[in-house]
Amino acid sequence: MKSAGGIGGATPTILYFVAGVFWVGVLVAGGGSLLFWPALTCFVSGIMLYAWSSSWITRPLIYATALFGLVLTVYQLYVALTLIGTGLDPIAGITGAIFAVLTAIYLYLLLFGNRRRDEA
Repeated sequence: MKSAGGIGGATPTILYFVAGVFWVGVLVAGGGSLLFWPALTCFVSGIMLYAWSSSWITRPLIYATALFGLVLTVYQLYVALTLIGTGLDPIAGITGAIFAVLTAIYLYLLLFGNRRRDEA
């Protein structure tokens, strides 16, 4: 396995682990038990990118994980934005900002996360 010279090549791997930690945090804070799946897929994608970036299964897995996470975060962002004007503006603002950042991370992973570390 070739590795990139700097941290730029490892950025998608790091972001998958960051997203996985976020979903575990949501799960521990009282989120539904179904949020175990996005956490698991993020960790598995991060491990696959780190250990077997050129494997035949890694590229489809990271695309599927990024798309799965993007759909979840866009929905959560939509729900947060619908709370604006209902008296829950502070909650809507905080939740909307968090999910906007996570949506941007998943967009980055979907568009640029397919670069293997040896291509960076």
